[in-house]
Amino acid sequence: MGLRSMVSTEGCRVEISQRLKRWPTILDKLEREPTLDLSRMQDIGGCRAILDSIDDIRRVEARVRKNRSIVGYSDYIAKPRPSGYRGVHMVVEYDQRAIEIQLRTQGMHEWAITMEQIGGNIGLFLKTEGDHPVQELMAAVSQAMADQESGRMSDEALLSSIRTLRARASQSLKERHGQG
Repeated sequence: MGLRSMVSTEGCRVEISQRLKRWPTILDKLEREPTLDLSRMQDIGGCRAILDSIDDIRRVEARVRKNRSIVGYSDYIAKPRPSGYRGVHMVVEYDQRAIEIQLRTQGMHEWAITMEQIGGNIGLFLKTEGDHPVQELMAAVSQAMADQESGRMSDEALLSSIRTLRARASQSLKERHGQG
């Protein structure tokens, strides 16, 4: 049973796409994990499902577990990365290959794409590299998005922090591009 049919069986609206790890990202991962052999890298290729809600993610996750052997699992919704990245990553056996399935909401997906675009523009892998003011801002924005997806209002301390971090990130970007 393929991912699209698993999702439709659960009655979820979904956008599914293939995803291939880009060369700079592969090289960065091999550099960060020197004992990792390229042939054992499980997330070079896979697919991504963009779902309407966290409840939909959990339903699809349960369906995948029921139909595929799980060889790797990371729940970045329950425990987001320090960068603020959220989503569920499942590595499954498919035709004797390890394939990564990423499950995200539209908000999680837009956050990740924005992070990649900003990182590309300033020449940093913001998901993993350094301690940049943009990373701090995006982690706070991710928390506000998580609040919204859970039906909670972000507290004033978080909103105030986002305003402060936005100004710091903006200044840092201006200085980086000689506009400061």
